[in-house]
Amino acid sequence: MSAEPETDRGRILVLTVPDWPTVAAAAEHELSPGTPVAVLHAGRVIAANAPARAAGIAIGSNKRAANYRCPEAQVLPWDEDVDNRHFSGGVGALEELVARFTLLAPGTLAIPLDALRHGYADEAAAVEALISALVDSTGWEFFPGIAATVFAARIAAGQARRVAPGKTVEFLAAQPITALTHTEGKWTELIDVFVQLGLHTLGALAALDAGDVLSRFGPLGRHAHDLASGRAQAPLRDHIREESLRVERTLEEPTTRSDTLGFLARQLAADLLGRVRSSGLVCTQITIDLLAAGGQSSSRTWRIEDMSENAIADRLRWQAEGWLAGAGRGSAGRGGAGDGTAGRGNAGRSGSAGGSAGRGDADGVDDPGPDAEDFSAEGITALGLVAAELTTPLGATRSLFDENTGQVTHTLERLQGLFGPDAVLVPRLQGGWDPAETNLWTPWQQAATPARTPEAPWPGALRAPRPTTVDHVPVDVFAAGGGPVEARPSGLAAAPSAIRFPTGTTEAIVDFSGSWPIESGWWDPQRATYRTRLQVVTESGRALLLSRESGQWYLTGRYC
Repeated sequence: MSAEPETDRGRILVLTVPDWPTVAAAAEHELSPGTPVAVLHAGRVIAANAPARAAGIAIGSNKRAANYRCPEAQVLPWDEDVDNRHFSGGVGALEELVARFTLLAPGTLAIPLDALRHGYADEAAAVEALISALVDSTGWEFFPGIAATVFAARIAAGQARRVAPGKTVEFLAAQPITALTHTEGKWTELIDVFVQLGLHTLGALAALDAGDVLSRFGPLGRHAHDLASGRAQAPLRDHIREESLRVERTLEEPTTRSDTLGFLARQLAADLLGRVRSSGLVCTQITIDLLAAGGQSSSRTWRIEDMSENAIADRLRWQAEGWLAGAGRGSAGRGGAGDGTAGRGNAGRSGSAGGSAGRGDADGVDDPGPDAEDFSAEGITALGLVAAELTTPLGATRSLFDENTGQVTHTLERLQGLFGPDAVLVPRLQGGWDPAETNLWTPWQQAATPARTPEAPWPGALRAPRPTTVDHVPVDVFAAGGGPVEARPSGLAAAPSAIRFPTGTTEAIVDFSGSWPIESGWWDPQRATYRTRLQVVTESGRALLLSRESGQWYLTGRYC
């Protein structure tokens, strides 16, 4: 008996919901299906549903243009939590149909077709059955794509296309170089370089020597070359799969609080990733298991390109919120039996660190457990994380600081456990004009939530380098004749010659920048502020940022 062709093995089905951010936003705001919806991020439209596009709203347009094209359109801000929560909660129907599936991104999931061989006659029958079940359960539209690699299948899903066995490389070769954006990664600058070099298709990139691409563009370029060439990641060796990489936590009291679950998830994730790093490996997929007080369980496998404690905690929170919300509606959350190990969704349920996303039996029939209507409001009682896919890193396998980093992590987590999350804060940046406005202190290992987006234009805002110390201390600035330096919209009335600090110390100013005025909050009389900025260097070598407001000079920042 002849062996099955290699190109027939390991094929991937990717299902994607077109314009997913608009679908999630419409569900969150309970909008009717025919309502034009556009989703805005950083001032630009990133997604528009069919009614909005029919009215002329285009991707990349701003809010004013969208409202002009379609005044009745709902232009809503993008919310990552909404995207993930609704999708994780909505795909529960798959748990009764397939043994394994992976959430690649909000609105996109992957299913290995090997898991469907014994349940369906062929690929077409499998796809039709899965899409029908999902559409009936969610009401969403799904586009399928089938190919030999996840990357190719994601591109094919955008075209609702099935790539024939053995034709994946040929299919990829005809795709534009911008198709690299179908997978996670910072591709914008690299794509621009490829286009400047005349590499307009994936086939042109794949035709280059892999070693030359690596030496010229580094690991990211080599990764792009592998994707364009239709190469999947190498399978794991057996001894890697045999090592158990699973962590669990049982809660003393059931909870539905997202912050509590996120905090516990970060602790578990730090433990799991520490074991992964100590093995010299990289985890690319994580399986999250949740057990409810009523005995129900939920399992999801997530692919995360930049695996971190925060990324895992976010996904656990999204999964929990989506599951609990779906259970409350009686339409989701049907996981496994009460022991938390019989859920159907994904891989890694056995506690093994199995490299492929799941090694369960696709033919098995599991007890669906208690009905969703019986879901207890008492919440979640146990959490579990499994390293569902391991691989070797592209670059260095270990960091010299891994051990010390773990000790610091443990200490900081202990402080937060004793005194609360706000006991350990880390600096971030947000939008604003002054250093005091742009500083954003966030609890360690929590996602920053800026009050003002840093991507928005801030005319006159201070640019890099930023002051290392932020102050607001009144000082006196003198001209050469000893008189005070006045600031006018057209500039300084005289060149600054000296500065006197509150301590009484006076230093000569040996260099200074041009002054520039800033007017902020002009739309609100109570917040309106007019100030003039000036950067100076004193005779002692100190670089300072000065600001004049309401007739008074202030020291607002120190550069050294």
